Amino acid sequence: MSRKAKGLSLLFVVVMGMLFLAAYEQGEKPQSTHLHPSLWELEDRPYYFPTKASIQSKITYQVLQRFDLIFVGHDPQQSPEISDAKRINLAYAIPGHYTHVLMYVGKDSNGLAYAVEMNADKDQTFRVTPYELTVGGQLYLYCLGSDYAARSCPNDTYIYGLETYDYMQAKRLEPRLYQQLIQQEAGILSVMQEDLEQGYPFQIPVHFSLETSLSKAIPLIDDGRQHGADCVSYFVSLFEEVAGVCLDEVRIGAAELTEYYSKSEEGRKALLPARYNFVHHETIPFRTILNELGYRLVDTPVRQTRCSDQRTVQGIATPDRLFRSSSTVAIDRVLR
Repeated sequence: MSRKAKGLSLLFVVVMGMLFLAAYEQGEKPQSTHLHPSLWELEDRPYYFPTKASIQSKITYQVLQRFDLIFVGHDPQQSPEISDAKRINLAYAIPGHYTHVLMYVGKDSNGLAYAVEMNADKDQTFRVTPYELTVGGQLYLYCLGSDYAARSCPNDTYIYGLETYDYMQAKRLEPRLYQQLIQQEAGILSVMQEDLEQGYPFQIPVHFSLETSLSKAIPLIDDGRQHGADCVSYFVSLFEEVAGVCLDEVRIGAAELTEYYSKSEEGRKALLPARYNFVHHETIPFRTILNELGYRLVDTPVRQTRCSDQRTVQGIATPDRLFRSSSTVAIDRVLR
C-alpha cells in the first residue's frame, strides 16, 4: 500500500475509532418505552450531588441548582479497571482533566434529580457520504437518582453511570452570568424540551469528507446550533445563541490542539488502540497522523455570537476549558 493510501486509511480509521470511543462517555441506556418527565414538570429544587476530586478522595456533596454544570473524567494512572480504549482515548485524546459534561435541570415529584446530556448513541451508528461523516446521537435526559442515593431511578429510565468515573465535580456560572441565564430560563427550557422531543443531533467537532484525502485539511467545527453539537458545545452554544450569555476562555484552536498532540506529555500518549484499527491492526499515535502523514487541523471560521457584547468566537469548546473558565465558579462542598 502506498504512503498516501495508507495515510488515508489511517485517517479514516482514526475518525471511526474516535466515534466508537465517544459512546463510552454515555451512561447506561436500557431499552425501554418509559416516558421521561417533561422539563416543565421538573422543579428547580436543590440536589445533593456526590462529588470527588480524585479517585482516592472521599465523597462529599455539592448542593446544585438548575443549570449547574457537572464535569466528569477518568484517571488512567489510578484506574486500572477501565479498558485501554477508555483510559487512553478519553483521558488523553480529549485535552484536560475533565472529558465530559452534563447539566442539572431539576427534580421530579418523587425527588429524583435529572440532567441533560449530549452524546453519541450507544449503538455507535455512523453514516458516510462523499460530503461528510456523521455519527448517531442526540440530547438525552438522564436520571441521576435522589439525594444521598436514598431512592434509585426506575429500571426503565435512562440512568447516567456516574459511578463509572474516577472524579466528578460541579460548577456554576459566576453570579452576574448566572442571573442573566436565569432571566432566560423559560426560553432555555423551551429549546431543550424541543431538542429532546425532536432528537437534536450529535455532531463530532471535526469535518471529514473525500476532500480531506486531497487537501489533507481536517477542519474543526463550531457552527453554533446549526447542525448539532457535542457534549460541551451544546451547552456553550445554548448559552450564547439562546440566552445571549458568552463565556470566557472555553475554546481551543487548531494550533494549540496540534501542539497538544505533538508535544505535550498527555497528548503524545493519545493512541488509537489496535482493537479499533480494523485496517492495519496496530496501535497508532494521534501525533503520527499530524506529524508524519501530513494532515493538519484547520481552525473554525470566526463566528458572530448573539451575546450582548457582540463578541466573535473561534475554535472548539472542551469540557476542561469550560471547567477552568473564569466565567464559572466553585460550588461549596458539604458533608452528609
